[in-house]
Order: sequence, then structure tokens, then C-alpha cells
Amino acid sequence: MEGLRDIKGVVEIDEPSLQILLLLTLVTLLLLAFALYRFKNRRRRRKKVSPKALAKARLEGLNYDNTKEVVYGFLEDALPFVNEKNEAMFKQIEQDLARYKYKKEVPPLEEGLKKEIKSFIEGVKA
Repeated sequence: MEGLRDIKGVVEIDEPSLQILLLLTLVTLLLLAFALYRFKNRRRRRKKVSPKALAKARLEGLNYDNTKEVVYGFLEDALPFVNEKNEAMFKQIEQDLARYKYKKEVPPLEEGLKKEIKSFIEGVKA
């Protein structure tokens, strides 16, 4: 055995490839999680309120103490909701509101007309 002097013991080689592989896997997973998070939130943020929904909200928020606001606001915002079913009701309300338009001083709305307007608003769907 004296002739076998060139065989040496086991030497540990410092190879960082496992650490690099784990680091790349971790970075890839983090980027994927971030991309999924952004995609889901983008869809939530992008949801815009439709013009019909805005008109319905304005109709529901009418101040019946201010007659001019009710007259002009109702006629403008109720128009997108007019269909075959409620067209006659809208035309009747429009005729009743005509006497409040284009005047400097207007009397307060009649209770019956307020009820008609409120029932029309309850019947519309955004």
C-alpha cells in the first residue's frame, strides 16, 4: 500500500447551484403570486358604475322640497328607464310636470304627483 500515495480522502466541493436553484424558484413563485394579485385587483378596480345606475341613484336622491330640482332631475334621469310598460305613466308625469317648467317661481309639488314620481322610481331597474 505504500505505492498508493496519490489517493486522497474525500474533499467537499463548495457548489452553490442548489442555493441558486432554490432562490430562483422562490423569486418565480413570488412574481407569480404578485401577478395573480394584480390581475384579480385590476378586475375589481375596473368595475365602473353604469350610467343607468348613476341615474337611478340620482332619482332615488331627489329632494322633493326643491320643486325645480325634482322636475328637471326627474325628466332627465328617468328617460333611460322608459319602456313599453311604463311609457304611459312617464308621459302622464311629464305632462303634470310641464306646468312647473320654465317659470321663475313655482309652487311646491302636489302630494299626488310626488307619489306618482316615487312609484315610477320604485318600478325602474338599473
